[in-house]
Amino acid sequence: MIEIYKNKPPKNIYVPMKSYQNIEFKQKYSIKLLEKFFKEFPEEKRGRKKFKQKEIQNVRHLLYERVFHKATKINASCIGLIREKVDKELVIIKVSFFKING
Repeated sequence: MIEIYKNKPPKNIYVPMKSYQNIEFKQKYSIKLLEKFFKEFPEEKRGRKKFKQKEIQNVRHLLYERVFHKATKINASCIGLIREKVDKELVIIKVSFFKING
């Protein structure tokens, strides 16, 4: 099982994997298609809110799935130093991978 730490994991348990430090996962998001749809059919917008936040959340979920897939592929024991950044049209997640000390 892969352990997850927002900050740096304990040094006595985990050692950094040198070639897998500060790896960035990026993906663009856009709500232009939704805005175009609701311009044509404004009656469908009733009761629906926060499209941008929901789209950002969906992109973050997809990126974290890529992070976990990468961790299992390289046999990492821990994911740490997680940093998230959301720009105007880009979501960036930067992580470091660690293995068990020993």
